[in-house]
Amino acid sequence: MKPDELKALSDSDLAQLRTAAEAEQKARAEKRKQETIAKIRELAGSVGVTVKIDGARGRPPKAKEEKLKRG
Repeated sequence: MKPDELKALSDSDLAQLRTAAEAEQKARAEKRKQETIAKIRELAGSVGVTVKIDGARGRPPKAKEEKLKRG
């Protein structure tokens, strides 16, 4: 969409366009994520490794008891 076309839109139309654009960006990001996960699993499987991807990022938090034991 060209800048002149954007200027011609009403505020309501701009808000709807923004919402639709954000939803499309999220959908594309999710698609890329799923494609990347599939590729990782494919590559791992080709060398005999199993990969588990749960969606959580980073290392799991340590239990409170472990923290108390350490000091």
